[in-house]
Amino acid sequence: MKQISLIATLLCSAVLATACSSTPEKTAAAPVVAAPAAAKPAADAAAVAKAVKMALDADPALKAFNLQVKGANDKKDPSKVDVTIDGSVALGEQMAQAGMIAEKVKGVQFVNNNIMPKN
Repeated sequence: MKQISLIATLLCSAVLATACSSTPEKTAAAPVVAAPAAAKPAADAAAVAKAVKMALDADPALKAFNLQVKGANDKKDPSKVDVTIDGSVALGEQMAQAGMIAEKVKGVQFVNNNIMPKN
């Protein structure tokens, strides 16, 4: 009886030792960190200003006034451009027309219309 008891004890010890040694260690999972949101690339302010100038010059009623256009990236959203139009035109309607043309150009967020009508 002692012999069976001794064998059973050794067998249990061997099983427990094997089971404990083969159990994989638990490791802390790496925290899931979201990748930073990709920032929108800055628009080329000079290219947008050039596109506005070309659009203004394509209008026969505005071409003769040689309006000046400058572009600057928006501080809050650099993928957008604020343009400034300087110069003078004959009529107030031409000033409004220039602003509407500039607003339609891709990449323009805001138009500073500094055009002065002569009448």
